[in-house]
Amino acid sequence: MPSQKINLRDRLEDNQLDLSMSDLDEVPVRDIAQIKKATSLDLSNNRLTSLGKNFATLTHIVKLDLSKNQLKELPENFGDLVQLKHLDLYSNQITHLPLSLGQLKALRWLDLKNNPLVPKLAEVVGPCLDAQQCQQSARKVVVFLQQMQLQVEEERLRRQQQKKKQQEMKEQAALEKKKEAQQQQQQQKKKKTAKANEKNPNKSENGIKMPLASPGGDSIPVKKDKGHNAAKHKKNSSKQGSGLLVRLLKILFFITFMTVISLFMLYTIDKERFLLLQETVLNLANTTIASLPEPVQKHGKQLIDTVEPIAITCYRHAATFSHQAYVKGEEFYIWFRTDETVQQYMESLRSIWDMLCVKVGETYRTISQQVPIYVEVVKKKLF
Repeated sequence: MPSQKINLRDRLEDNQLDLSMSDLDEVPVRDIAQIKKATSLDLSNNRLTSLGKNFATLTHIVKLDLSKNQLKELPENFGDLVQLKHLDLYSNQITHLPLSLGQLKALRWLDLKNNPLVPKLAEVVGPCLDAQQCQQSARKVVVFLQQMQLQVEEERLRRQQQKKKQQEMKEQAALEKKKEAQQQQQQQKKKKTAKANEKNPNKSENGIKMPLASPGGDSIPVKKDKGHNAAKHKKNSSKQGSGLLVRLLKILFFITFMTVISLFMLYTIDKERFLLLQETVLNLANTTIASLPEPVQKHGKQLIDTVEPIAITCYRHAATFSHQAYVKGEEFYIWFRTDETVQQYMESLRSIWDMLCVKVGETYRTISQQVPIYVEVVKKKLF
C-alpha cells in the first residue's frame, strides 16, 4: 500500500507510531521523519525487503520493530540510529549485520530469531528466548561488531601501508634505473670523447681544435697546451707506475705468505729437507729483490726482516709442541712405525711429497726467471 494513502497521524498514539500489518513494501521515511514525537516505530508484518539508505535519517527512533518482514539485510549506515535501544528483527531473511551496528552503544534489546544467520554471528547472538537473553544478545553483538570493525580498519590500514610501500619501492627502483641510465650515458659519452681525442689529437679537452703551423707560418702553435698535455701524460704515467708497484708488492707478499706456510709444514714433517729448501728460498728471494728498483728493494728487505723472526719463532714453537706430542704418544708412535699397512701408506705419501717438492722447485725456478723480465718491463714503463 503506498505510503501517501496512510494517514500517519491516525496511527500515532502517544510516542508510538504503529504501521504494522499495513501491507507496506517501502518505508515512508520522509513522512515519519516529520513526526519527531514518534520515538517508537512498529513496522512488523509487512512486505519489506529493504529499508533504503535514507532510513538512517530517523535518528529520533528509540524502539524499532521490524519483525515478520522479508528483510535480507540492513543498510550500511544503520549505525547512525545512535538513540536506538530496542531492535526487533524476528523472522526475516537476514544473514549478516552491518559493521556500523557496533556504533549502537545504547542498544539494550536485540531479537534475531528465525533468521538464516551465518554460524559465527548466530553463535554470538544466542537464542534470545527471554528478556535477559535478548539483552545479552544486544551487548554481545555490539561488542563483536566493534571488534570486527577495528580488525577491518587495521587490515585496511595495513593494505594501505603495504600499497604505499610498494609504490615507494617502485619509485625507488625507477629512480635507481634512471640513475643507472644516466651513468651509462655519461660513460658512453666519455668513451666517445676519448675515441675522438685518440683519432684527432689536435683537439683540446673542451673539444676546440688547436691551430697547426701552416707552411706559410699563418698559424701559431700553442706551446702552453703541449706543455699541459705533457704534464698530464707524465701524471698518468706516474699513476700507472704506482699501480704497477702496488700490484708487484701484493704478488711478493702472497708468495712470501705461501712460502712461510709451506716451510712450516715441511719443518714439521722433514727438518733436513726444510733446511735445504729454506736456503734455496732465501737465495731466490735475495736474487729477486736485488734485481728490483731501489724503492722496491727497500720494502722487500723490510718485509723479509719482519717475517723471518716470526717464522723462526713459529718453527721453534712447532718443534717444541711436536717433541711433547711425541713423548706423550710414544706407544702410538711405535704402533704407527711398525704397522705394515701404515708403512705402505706412508711410502705412498713420501712419493707424492717428493713429486710435490720437485714441482715446487720448478715453480720457484720459473718465477725467478720471469720476475727479472717483468721488472725490466716495469722499469721501461716508469723510467
